[in-house]
Amino acid sequence: MTKEQEVIEHIEKRIKICNENADICDDNDFDEEATYLREESYMLETVLNMLKENSAEIQQKNTELAEKNAEIEKYKKLLADNLAKNLNDSIKAKEKANTDLEFLNLGWKTEIEKKDKIIDLYIDELVTNMFDRCCQECCREYEKDKDTLRNCIKQYFERKAEDERYKI
Repeated sequence: MTKEQEVIEHIEKRIKICNENADICDDNDFDEEATYLREESYMLETVLNMLKENSAEIQQKNTELAEKNAEIEKYKKLLADNLAKNLNDSIKAKEKANTDLEFLNLGWKTEIEKKDKIIDLYIDELVTNMFDRCCQECCREYEKDKDTLRNCIKQYFERKAEDERYKI
């Protein structure tokens, strides 16, 4: 029992006692005392009604507050769920982007390996058949050593690729 409820019960008992005593005073012709007790009873009833109204208002406000708190908790949960979902979606998007980048990187590596293979095949063709037309000045001394000749031709074309006239 709350303190408010105890006070209300106490006032109700006092009102009952005042009314009973006022009735006794009326029966015994104590008019002044009866009037005094009835006035006190009336004042106590007024205070009691005020307390009950305040108690009802407080209870209503507590109910409204509890409803608002429940609504706030609901929105907090929705927000947390939304944040978790967005975070989860972001993680999935990042994982997909990483996977896509890995595939793209693998594709580029494969493409570069193909280009390197083509370049190596061109160089082999040059070494085997055409070296004397391509870079005679730098490669004559390496005619008999094919690996050294391959490196010489590769360096020749790397220098040519870096030359400003051939840049894109």
